[in-house]
Amino acid sequence: MVQPSNKEAIAIASNFFKGNVALSLAAIGILITIALLKMVPVIGIVFAFAYPILSFAIQIYVGREVPDLPNAEAMADVAGRTKLSDLFTRHIDLAAGGFLGFFLILMLFSMLMMGLLSASVDLETLNTGDMQAMLASISTSGALGSLIFILLLGMWLGYLMPGVMGEVILAENFNAAFKKSFLLFSPSFWKRTFSKEYFILIMIWSVIVFFGAVIFSWLAASILLLPVALVGIYFLSLYNAVIYVFARESLKK
Repeated sequence: MVQPSNKEAIAIASNFFKGNVALSLAAIGILITIALLKMVPVIGIVFAFAYPILSFAIQIYVGREVPDLPNAEAMADVAGRTKLSDLFTRHIDLAAGGFLGFFLILMLFSMLMMGLLSASVDLETLNTGDMQAMLASISTSGALGSLIFILLLGMWLGYLMPGVMGEVILAENFNAAFKKSFLLFSPSFWKRTFSKEYFILIMIWSVIVFFGAVIFSWLAASILLLPVALVGIYFLSLYNAVIYVFARESLKK
């Protein structure tokens, strides 16, 4: 495998996109269609679940090719022989297993967050959705400690997530992908992330993703620049997929 780094991850993602532009544009078109179908009453819930699973399936397809690459340029050959159906369906079982695990974890985190907030802020204020009233209630109720805890917990999970995603991407089947997602709660896994290689890789990645998200969100606000934003978001997902596998590999050192 190529030497894990953010520079190599960007190069690999670029070569996959350039290696088969038609494939990537078709994938973007399908994802956009599914995103629009999420707004359809009743059946929209089906597409609401289909979208993240299919998006993850693309990342898994790309990520699983990374360990066998002799160099970044070889990813163009992978893209060249990839069919659209392969991109979406070859690893759909892993995508579904990983999504289910992360969905349950998100629900647990949301329940914890709401529990901490409701213990400090009255439910009537929360239900109004008035941010100023919520902040005023928090400042007078002493809930700042709860907010700091939630923020730190979110940052910690964000630090662990790339490595966990890498484990899910390289899992063997649905059950394994589902179980791998819960490595977020494994102290032994936490210990493995305390390495210089993993820390540097993830810190640089987080900065790139943050600024990328800001830029693409800004571009998406313009109808003329929306296509550029959509391509950028897709490219960012390819880059993320490579980083996830790199993160997982760095834990083995």
